[in-house]
Amino acid sequence: MYALIVFALAVWLAFVGHKVTTDLLGVADIYQSRDKHMRTVAMAESIEQFHAEHGAFPVSIAAFGAAAGYEQTRSLSDTWQGYAVSPTLTDGVWQYRRAVFFLNDPTRGVDANAYLAANACGTGAYDTAASWCGSATGLWYRREDRERFNEQILTQRARMSRMLQKLSDYYNANSAFPDKDAGGNPLAPDSVTALATLAGFAGAAASCTGSFAYQGVPVDCGDMFDQWGNGIGYQFLSSKHIFLVSETPIYNGSGNRVVVGADFDNSLI
Repeated sequence: MYALIVFALAVWLAFVGHKVTTDLLGVADIYQSRDKHMRTVAMAESIEQFHAEHGAFPVSIAAFGAAAGYEQTRSLSDTWQGYAVSPTLTDGVWQYRRAVFFLNDPTRGVDANAYLAANACGTGAYDTAASWCGSATGLWYRREDRERFNEQILTQRARMSRMLQKLSDYYNANSAFPDKDAGGNPLAPDSVTALATLAGFAGAAASCTGSFAYQGVPVDCGDMFDQWGNGIGYQFLSSKHIFLVSETPIYNGSGNRVVVGADFDNSLI
């Protein structure tokens, strides 16, 4: 009888131990899954921030972790994660690129290349112009340059309008727009000169700090360079007509660079 009780107790303890172990493993799996999801979301947010600052996608996860200000993303990378940037695509309106970042469980038998080749919302892989969605078996993030082209163009035009207002104030005080270069030489009609050159700044957008002046007109870095870091040109058409111009890194469907301009013409007044 005693031996039977001991045996029953041993069986019960083994059952309880197995159940506890199974429960603990289940909890560990849940936390591991949440951790992977949180890392993927954080990485996607970081890629979004990088694109907002640089106007381009990281070329690879390794390059992303080596970029200044994004070194912390090295701790977010995971062997289940995948990342790819498409070649230049066109939809007939814009030329653009697509970045895809995803979490893919390799135990499901789908490798990264197969995941990118599949399309849950159309036909064609991630690197074709057709709309692309990742599989429901993974967590995915997709970003395309074209999503914010219109917003970026409108933002740049608004920035240039601010500079036009400063030049308008100059016109109101002098009955003419600024018409000399940094050395005091007259600007030729229809000439285009970089605002940075006119303000006496020879550096690039990344090294620009402080404020400057062009013939008494206050000029800051946002006036001299567009949101992509390219120089803004001052086109002097006449003493009553000027034009600010920015060549953006955006291309239309025909392959032509999109130019943002802001015009101020007092010759009709």
